Amino acid sequence: MKIRIPFAIASIALFFWSCDEPTPYENNSFIYNPFSIVEDTLHNVTAIESGESDIEWNSHFRAWVGETQYYKSGFTFEFVFSDTSLDIAGVDSIQLNLNHVITYPEAGEDTLGSSTSSFGFYETMDQSIDIVNSAYGIFLGNDSMSISNGSENWTYTLPVGVIAEGDTIVSLGIFPTETNYLSSVYGGGSVSRPTLKFFYHEQDTAGLDSATNIPFQADTLFMYFAEKPSAFDRGQFNYISQLKRDSVILTLNLNDFDVAGDTLQHIISSKIFPAIDDFASALYKPDSVYRFSMIVEEPVSGLSATIEYAGGAYNSNQVNGLIQPAIDEHRDELNLILKATNAGYNPGFIAISKDLTESSLYVKSSLAVRP
Repeated sequence: MKIRIPFAIASIALFFWSCDEPTPYENNSFIYNPFSIVEDTLHNVTAIESGESDIEWNSHFRAWVGETQYYKSGFTFEFVFSDTSLDIAGVDSIQLNLNHVITYPEAGEDTLGSSTSSFGFYETMDQSIDIVNSAYGIFLGNDSMSISNGSENWTYTLPVGVIAEGDTIVSLGIFPTETNYLSSVYGGGSVSRPTLKFFYHEQDTAGLDSATNIPFQADTLFMYFAEKPSAFDRGQFNYISQLKRDSVILTLNLNDFDVAGDTLQHIISSKIFPAIDDFASALYKPDSVYRFSMIVEEPVSGLSATIEYAGGAYNSNQVNGLIQPAIDEHRDELNLILKATNAGYNPGFIAISKDLTESSLYVKSSLAVRP
């Protein structure tokens, strides 16, 4: 095959030109910067504060009665009925019904040592209740209730004369007579709240004796709840409890996140590690609180996240949605408020060390220079 000379010269010239460096593309408005990943663990907690507040128990879903080394509690409930629709003089017996939910032993690692527990029943109309000093009102009697299973029906027959003809209101109470247990029943916020049943015996159509009853549900229910003196080591720990609306505020110094100029920071993941002491805490496995669920709130943005602690490890712990706004706004300080998510449903609690160097915030983020 013949190759024309002009074509061959052009081909050789093209080969040598292609070996030269290409002309660089210059554009001073563009900066090439690949994403870089950084990981920071901040131990610069500047303050840990504790907030303590009683739950508003009047309409709460559960009511508590019992006494352990940590808590002492009982409750009163009021019934309102009309004497025009209720023949109290003809009543054969009056029975109080309580729907038991679950009983917790002395400590989280313990098991129930008995299948029954004794409680005291009281008439509390116009009585001054002092749960700490065991002043509960007019004593009606003790009765033993089954605590072996979670769901149980407790019944107590009132002594004769507690409710007399013409009464339209009665206030009753149940308080602990034994230690080492804390029991919950359905409270004022439940359709299964305490019930009074007025029983009547009469003959049926066959001439046999039969019993009928007229039920009245409790109109109001009020908790009396006390933290046992010296039960918690307040000198070394702050506590988040299921039975109180406790909270712990961790204040973090964000100055270590020093992102200057046009650098952008995106929080990939972030975890909060309050210094939880398992020996000073009590987590109860019944009732699903072997995972202690906490809500973490950031008050400036109003955002929140839920984390779960299982004793020695976290099942979930992700608060990047709370950290990102603080970084974007170049804040120097960040407050994170921790509190239990299901306060009042379980006597478990966690203890957070007051040592500022033990708690930390872990952040994994990507950095890039703004084009």
